[in-house]
Amino acid sequence: MDAAIATLLLLMTLVLVLVRPRGLPAALPAAIGGLLVLTLQLVSLHQAWEIIRFAQDALVFLIGMMIISAIVERAEFFEWCAMLAARAGRGSVRRLYLFIFLIGTLITATLSLDATAIVLTPIVYAMAVRLKLRPLPFMFACGFIANTASLFMPISNLTNLLIYRALDFSVLRFSLIMFIPAVAAVATNAALFSYIFRFELIGHYAPSPEPFRPANRAFFRLSVVALVFVLVAIFAASIVHVPIGPIALAGGIVLLVVTRARGWAPISATLRAVSWDLIVLVLGLFLVVQAVENTLLAGLFTDALHALAPGDSFFQLLSLALGSTLGANLINNIPMTIVASSALRPALEAGTMHPATGYAALLGTNIGPNLTITGSLATLIWLSIVQGRGLSITARQYLRLGIVATPLILFSAVCGLWLSLRLF
Repeated sequence: MDAAIATLLLLMTLVLVLVRPRGLPAALPAAIGGLLVLTLQLVSLHQAWEIIRFAQDALVFLIGMMIISAIVERAEFFEWCAMLAARAGRGSVRRLYLFIFLIGTLITATLSLDATAIVLTPIVYAMAVRLKLRPLPFMFACGFIANTASLFMPISNLTNLLIYRALDFSVLRFSLIMFIPAVAAVATNAALFSYIFRFELIGHYAPSPEPFRPANRAFFRLSVVALVFVLVAIFAASIVHVPIGPIALAGGIVLLVVTRARGWAPISATLRAVSWDLIVLVLGLFLVVQAVENTLLAGLFTDALHALAPGDSFFQLLSLALGSTLGANLINNIPMTIVASSALRPALEAGTMHPATGYAALLGTNIGPNLTITGSLATLIWLSIVQGRGLSITARQYLRLGIVATPLILFSAVCGLWLSLRLF
């Protein structure tokens, strides 16, 4: 009976999170589901506390980086990035398109996919309109690269942070292993889209002759220096095995206090830019998934993982990446990552599975969501931003593009991972 109730609650929670009837906040059904499993004693208070302890570093890190991202956005950092791409394109639409991929990759890798999907997208749209270019190819570039380029570092995606935390990877080791598959994925994505949108990318534009001048140069310089300092501190903390969450949060708070003292960044506006709903969503989903894990159903997923890909051969990596891709598009990538990390952790601790399985699972949960609009929350938010600009992108139109591009991008990333594991 408990297994049936837990499974029903999980399914209902996921459906409400994805469908969001009448604009229901995604965090609300997750919070209600979490409270219900606690009330029904499907999850103990001790387990709930352990979940908070497990997720706290990733979530604290996320809050810190969202504060920093909000401040650098206010300092016109993203406008500067778009202007760099426009000037680097030197009038060629196709060259500009490739530079948007490059800028999106750098922003995603260092500030997370949310910065690209939510912040860079409207700026690139405005740039395309200003240069009298067709915006649709550029919008798809922002939407896809947010997921594709989120493989580079643990900080690039919440899914990375959850796997990184669960499987006890180091930042340096993670980034080293994922570099080749991430580059392969981004290069494949850029090449495919350049071909698919080849007719829309024909022609030239007139780049602005004026160099970029931020409205507040001191604010801009301070924000960029602070961002670089925090990123370096995160890598240094990883080397000496210090949690990265407090580093990011401390950096965000210090930057917020300094910029507020100078009248550059209001505290209330900055804190409103933090996706607090995402924190509630993750904790709620963790509780609901834990309720399922407490039943015999948890063993089924673990057994499937053991049968699917216990080692690091190419076909085992590909099988696991495809499996997590399917899961990400059925139940969304964050719940899929929570389920995968919970199933992988005991197997890896026991030595019955290869550590490569964690990286392979991330290929599916990060690249896989490009298949459908419901694969990741970032894609859903990106879609609402694009539609708010008057562009019509239907689920069928997105699927037609995703079903062509995603398998090829995923395959190239698996090839890269297989090579990386043998080199490093």
